[in-house]
Amino acid sequence: MEIKEGMPAVQEGEASEEEKKEKSGRGLDWFLGNVKDCTEFLTVCWAFLMLTVFPVYVIDRYQDIGAYKFSFFSGVSTLFLIPGAALGLLYTVLRGASRRRKRVSVSWLDAGMLSWLLINVLSFLGSDFKEDAWAGVGGWNMGLRTQLLMIAAYFLMSRSFPLGRKKLLAAGTMTGSGIAFLIGVLHRFSIDPFGFYQGLDADTRLRFLSTIGQATWYSSFVCTVLPIGLCVFYASEKTKVRVISGLYCALGFMTLVTQNSDSAFAALAALLFGLFLASCVSPKRMERFLETVILCAASFKTVGLLQRGFPELAVRLGSLSEAFSRGILSWILLLFGAVFYILLLHAEEKKGLSLERSWDKIGRRLFRAACILAGSLLLLAVGGIVLNTTGLLEKWFGISGSGQYLLFNNDWGSSRGFNWKMAVRIFSGLPIPHKLIGVGPDCFMAYSYSVPEYAQLLNDYWKPDVLTNAHNEFLNHLICTGAGGLLSFLFLLGAGARRFFRIGRKHPEVLMGLLTVCAYAAHNFFCYQQVCCTPFLFLILGLSERMARNLREACGGEGTEGSQEIPE
Repeated sequence: MEIKEGMPAVQEGEASEEEKKEKSGRGLDWFLGNVKDCTEFLTVCWAFLMLTVFPVYVIDRYQDIGAYKFSFFSGVSTLFLIPGAALGLLYTVLRGASRRRKRVSVSWLDAGMLSWLLINVLSFLGSDFKEDAWAGVGGWNMGLRTQLLMIAAYFLMSRSFPLGRKKLLAAGTMTGSGIAFLIGVLHRFSIDPFGFYQGLDADTRLRFLSTIGQATWYSSFVCTVLPIGLCVFYASEKTKVRVISGLYCALGFMTLVTQNSDSAFAALAALLFGLFLASCVSPKRMERFLETVILCAASFKTVGLLQRGFPELAVRLGSLSEAFSRGILSWILLLFGAVFYILLLHAEEKKGLSLERSWDKIGRRLFRAACILAGSLLLLAVGGIVLNTTGLLEKWFGISGSGQYLLFNNDWGSSRGFNWKMAVRIFSGLPIPHKLIGVGPDCFMAYSYSVPEYAQLLNDYWKPDVLTNAHNEFLNHLICTGAGGLLSFLFLLGAGARRFFRIGRKHPEVLMGLLTVCAYAAHNFFCYQQVCCTPFLFLILGLSERMARNLREACGGEGTEGSQEIPE
């Protein structure tokens, strides 16, 4: 009897315990749901403000515009990004503690970001210029503080951005940067609706434009952000969306050909090259590529016709910019695009499904031919510069060039020749530890002017100006974050390009990550990290990674090449 009487009591106690666990689980689910919603809200707010408001945020025209831009970035990051990252981390930890997910997916791009984070922290800890390494050079402030914010932005965008808000983000991007593009075009035709040029001389007007400021900063911004709208134009199946995004892209191409920075054309070439390779998968995708080329060439030629039609208003630009707008290069590009587009449409109409079936072989041949041609042109350009500079071109072929492109001297590329030589010299003189982890994030100026030998050379060439960086992001990383930093950043870019290229074969909306990497790497080979472009690289990489992860969840693992499954 005692045993029988005791049994219901035990069962009743066990049921009560299970109810407590169930209630506790429901409470944790409710809390995690709210944390996730709040994290997503903060992520959307940060991304929208950066893509929509940042491009047009101006306080006192061009006076200290870099400082004001960084102030905006720092302010919205403090308000939305930092608490969002903290909540995202809390969500991840609590979800992991609940044992509801036993494995964490880490892509090679994630690994690249983590390696970049580690190197920057080590470089900061080993730096003799802690204050400079933390804040960075005034005006763009690319020290450890900004690196941490950009890495946090990547992980927050890649994990917490709600893809239901993609349309909002695309609309915000095309509104904010579209206004900046339009003002940039108007400025190149002496139309200044907001009085930015009031009291400025002609030389300053040539070097500053739109709502971004310095022409090189503006071209960096254009080349980094334009791939968002371009990818919408390329991937969308809706006519209305294509028309709107096409107008945005036309504005982007028009401001690109008038911004007066040669590095933007290197970025455009890399972008179109990446888009061509991604378009080799099908005839329909190749159609979209050729439509992009036609739109680009037509935009260039429209600018050229306006320059000829209103010569008294058109600002006189550099030779390369005018060669693409007024010269024959845009006609060649337009003719190339139009002819091959018509031939492709004719082949599709004539052969139909047989072309689709045989395209795999055609696409592979086009892919190889493009890679060989690009490699050959690159070798030809570098080889021509080397041979001409060393005098071998004249000795062997009786040809010599003293122009700005073929003769690599101190004045080459607006004094980049001198800057790059100095960067190599500074790196070769670094102690072994600093060769590995650098002298500190964004500490090129702090270190180079602290060594009397380098300070004297820099002053002799640049005084009264000060050289703040190598004007080549990769050489700059080599000094600031060492060989480890350069390799980790190259790994980051390479992992992102490879991942989004492979996934983009089936899902073209992800290609914005690939195109941004191509354009950014090519442009910043002649430029440097700054607040008007580099945060957008991390933002777009994070958004592309978010779409890739969503595709994996939707397709049961499809499109996850280059990822690893790492147990907790």
